[in-house]
Amino acid sequence: MSLNWPNTLSLSTLDKLRIESAVNQSLRDRLLKDPAAVLAENGISVPDGVTVKTVADTADTHTLTLPPFVGTDLSNKSLGSATAAASTWECTTCTPTSPICAGSLASLTCVGNK
Repeated sequence: MSLNWPNTLSLSTLDKLRIESAVNQSLRDRLLKDPAAVLAENGISVPDGVTVKTVADTADTHTLTLPPFVGTDLSNKSLGSATAAASTWECTTCTPTSPICAGSLASLTCVGNK
């Protein structure tokens, strides 16, 4: 699939899919029905055992998603362990010690196995 955002600032493929879904009803419907397939078609591999849920916001209802709870120990060692346990992917957008990235969908846009 060719997305209609080729000359934007540096956006991840996931960001581009989200933006495109606001103006492309077919893509939106597919993301709601089978998000993992659409992600895979666009080079974002969803690891086995991970479920991706898509929720469509409306003009008067917005969804706030939270990253997985990693505990109250924010030391590098603890956050690194939480990230390693949550995903086998190495994130290039943030660091293993970024609590917001630990196990989040952002990790699916990162490249390379650990």
